[in-house]
Amino acid sequence: MRDEFFQRDRRMHPPAFTPDYKTTVARSPRQPLLSVENSLSEITGPTFGHGALGALDHDLIKNHAMYPVALTLILLGAFTKSAQFPFQFWLPQAMAAPTPVSAFLHSATMVKAGVFLLARLHPALAGSQEWLYLVSLTGLVTMLYGAYFALIKLDLKAILAYSTVSHLGLITMLFGLDSRMAVVAGLFHILNHATFKAALFMTAGIVDHECGTRDIRKLKGLWRYMPMTTALAAITAASMAGVPLFNGFLSKEMMLAETLGTPLLGGLAWLIPTLATVGSILAASYSLRYVRNTFFDGKPRELEKTPHEAPFPMRLPILILAIICVVVGVLPALTTTDLLTAAADAALVGAAPELHLSIWHGFNLPLLMSAIALAGGIAVYLLRQHLFTFHRQFPSRHSLTIFEGAV
Repeated sequence: MRDEFFQRDRRMHPPAFTPDYKTTVARSPRQPLLSVENSLSEITGPTFGHGALGALDHDLIKNHAMYPVALTLILLGAFTKSAQFPFQFWLPQAMAAPTPVSAFLHSATMVKAGVFLLARLHPALAGSQEWLYLVSLTGLVTMLYGAYFALIKLDLKAILAYSTVSHLGLITMLFGLDSRMAVVAGLFHILNHATFKAALFMTAGIVDHECGTRDIRKLKGLWRYMPMTTALAAITAASMAGVPLFNGFLSKEMMLAETLGTPLLGGLAWLIPTLATVGSILAASYSLRYVRNTFFDGKPRELEKTPHEAPFPMRLPILILAIICVVVGVLPALTTTDLLTAAADAALVGAAPELHLSIWHGFNLPLLMSAIALAGGIAVYLLRQHLFTFHRQFPSRHSLTIFEGAV
């Protein structure tokens, strides 16, 4: 299905501002190495885990001499599958696919396979210092890396692709923290990310289809021509930014709360919630940039087509997902408690912790961190030209080229 979408899209509507997929692959002869490494790690890691370690007693597994080998191989497979640093480069390259494929690929299917593996193997492998540091710090670095590049990209799908890298890092970090509730927060964010990110990719597809470009420098003031798409993009981007009353806010605040109690880095543990808040600031900023620079902030220029609202069947899937973002955000206990409890039972040793999902837990530090993230996101957006100037002083090097050089 993916290949049929891709070939039909190439024949009928070549995507603007996007490198050709086949050219990219041909230019990167070592790129298949990443898939081979991923496959071998995912096969060999569980083989060590089941054969050499027994896979029956959790303490026996973590105390076994082969545990570091099995853990390393499994994590390599999970990190490459879910685009964790330094293997993150393949996911933005996949934006060359047409939007229906991207909506699945970047939100809930293939990229989630790695974090799904971390969740399913969490009972057997988590709880050690190796897991704590490797998983948590890799996720944190990936979260910050993806958020930074999402803020400076010019292609709508590139912005969303790098934001996906960042959110996958957030989920990975949560699975690495030494907290049962952090795992629940990671599972919750898997669900929330699937809803708002699939919707946002489809809004990018509508803009590309109706305007003939995804270049954010040309796309301004589209609310005049596409009011319904604008509203749907604003709702789902607000969820991605962590605005209250949307589902993304709930799991983002749970994430911030769980970073406060981590033993990671010992006396420097304060760095974890600080950097998590920085990542949330960048998330709010690139979410605002996606909406304002595309649908507001002036008039469009040099478009290949005269923009107009998309047909209702194209907007319907986004509408359904936007409704889910709002309903879960307003009624989290009613809509997700049973589902999250079932998922947590599969990802944790013993019964899942009792959940008290609510949009209001009183004035506390996580709420303050969320407020700082939103206010800071607006400030970073207003001062973004300084960030662009800072970025331009460095030579442009593709992460794939750096990876090939290291190999």
